[in-house]
Amino acid sequence: MEFTLYSDFTTAECYALNEQINALGVASRVKWRGVQHVLGLPSPMRLFDRRGQDQTADEVEVVRRIDPALPIAVPVGRPNSQKAIIAVASVMLKASARATPFRDAIYRAYWRDGADISVMAVLQGIADAAGVPRFVELDHPDGEEMTEEWDLDWATERLGGVPRVIRADGKILWGFRPMPDAEAFFQR
Repeated sequence: MEFTLYSDFTTAECYALNEQINALGVASRVKWRGVQHVLGLPSPMRLFDRRGQDQTADEVEVVRRIDPALPIAVPVGRPNSQKAIIAVASVMLKASARATPFRDAIYRAYWRDGADISVMAVLQGIADAAGVPRFVELDHPDGEEMTEEWDLDWATERLGGVPRVIRADGKILWGFRPMPDAEAFFQR
């Protein structure tokens, strides 16, 4: 069975679900579609004020309660994720075998190391480390067009927040869930 995942790099639950999908060994059956959960975030990212820091710490705590072993840290700010989403789409189109490792590396760079994934030089460094060939333009116009289609699909589905996984039979997994719940969803 196939699955479609709508996800954003800047939410803790999206990162956690991405790691869970990898642990379950179902990543090859999941069509990842990056969408910006919060529009208008700055590039480069600004440091959190106290309120933003507290809200993000709460997000991280929710993830830690579900999976205490998951490596995750509270980042210092929340960057605009559009460039990162376009970069993954570009790699999907031009070097598909490197897309999943690149996507995983972006999530980890932000949620483990606090990297500013709104900066193209940072994304290029992540791409290099993930083995993405240098001939791949991370801001390719076809990648941008693909992300526009994902945004339209997400808006049409009226799914609200992220992460959301739609199974081929129409069932939806809302958010990050404990491993037994995720296993049951992905095994059907």
